[in-house]
Amino acid sequence: MIALAMGWSGTLGTIGAYVMLSRGEWHAASLRYAALNGVGGLLAASASTAYGAWPSVASNLLWSGVAAHSALVTLHERRSLRLDAA
Repeated sequence: MIALAMGWSGTLGTIGAYVMLSRGEWHAASLRYAALNGVGGLLAASASTAYGAWPSVASNLLWSGVAAHSALVTLHERRSLRLDAA
C-alpha cells in the first residue's frame, strides 16, 4: 500500500510539474520545477523498486538525475549573476 501511494504521488508530481510548465506558470529553469520532477521521479522509482519493475526504476532515476542537473545549473547561473553584480 505504501509503494502504491508513493508511485501515484510521484506520477502526479511529475505530471503536475509538466502541467505548470505547459500553462506558463513555471519556467523550465525554475527550482520548483526541478524539485517537483526530482522528488516525483524518486518516489516513482522507489515504488517501482518495490514491484520489481526495473526499467521503470531506471527511467525514473534518470528523470531525477536530469532534474538534479537542471537545479544545479540553475543555482550555478544564479550564483554567477550575483557575483557579477557585486
